[in-house]
Amino acid sequence: MRVLGKTFVLWLLGALAITIPMSRENLVQFYRLRRIGVMASGVVTDLQPGNHQAVYYSYEVAGKAFSGIGRAGFGNPEFCCIRVGQTVIVYYLPHDPSESCVGLPNELIKNEVPPIVGAGITFPLFAMAVYASRYPRFKRWLLDRPKSVSASS
Repeated sequence: MRVLGKTFVLWLLGALAITIPMSRENLVQFYRLRRIGVMASGVVTDLQPGNHQAVYYSYEVAGKAFSGIGRAGFGNPEFCCIRVGQTVIVYYLPHDPSESCVGLPNELIKNEVPPIVGAGITFPLFAMAVYASRYPRFKRWLLDRPKSVSASS
């Protein structure tokens, strides 16, 4: 039972160490935009297929111009069908219009969660397996096996 407990605690710490930084990248912003964001119309200003299919967009709030970079789809046309000058859905924060996303925040969240969860589940297990295979002391500790004493007679 101690082996399972150790494995679970190490896995949980590893999962948190992976998922927290990954979710802070975009997920927090998308949740905030979903909760209090304001929908606006934006215009595609540039497309960069070689840069992860980046979509550059601009939008206007209270007469002031803002811009951002995102991806096609998520309530807007897919990359193959979007063109410079086309109108797209943009969400921005009313208290900070420079924080925005192109597309529907709900759809962006649905796209963001599976890779984060997958990395949080698999990477710590993989890391523990590699560490246990390379460091016998760790493996003994994890499996609660005492160090074997060689008979010297």
